[in-house]
Amino acid sequence: MSFPPFSRAIERRMHAIGLLLVPVAAFVLLSLVTHSENDYPNSSLGPEEVANRGGLPGALVSYGVMLALGYGGYVVPILIGLLAWNRIRGRRLLILLAQSGWLLVLTTTGIATASLIPIFPEYLRFKIGGALGFYLGRQMGGVLGVDLALVAGGLVFLAIPCVMAYLARRRAARQAKASEP
Repeated sequence: MSFPPFSRAIERRMHAIGLLLVPVAAFVLLSLVTHSENDYPNSSLGPEEVANRGGLPGALVSYGVMLALGYGGYVVPILIGLLAWNRIRGRRLLILLAQSGWLLVLTTTGIATASLIPIFPEYLRFKIGGALGFYLGRQMGGVLGVDLALVAGGLVFLAIPCVMAYLARRRAARQAKASEP
């Protein structure tokens, strides 16, 4: 999408913001991939003994993201990457919000449902879902019962990509129809 001539400065700024967000997404991903539970602030080791490839900032980022979202935290660099791509291409922010919303709903449903799996010990369920998933999973289990909550969460988790694909196909068909002479 190209802006009118008076908006070239805005277009350049959006492009620059997108380019600056790419290393941020890479840093967050590197921090999460090299996350260690033995790193500061989660252990008795000092800040100078960090094993994370992102250094102390990487250890703090990975600790916070993993504590909040568990393995669902790997969606954070994807969201930052989507924002960077959106800004680089100069697309509307509404498209990004729709994509991010679906991704967040999928992630939240996944971590909440995975934190309910009864064959896993409690510490592993917390590690999978983080504080958010563990809390939401407990709420789902309290309302529906664990078995029904697992089934309902699994069905919703599987239905979300189907709805996303249907809406994308419908949008592509509308765009193709609009471009016909």
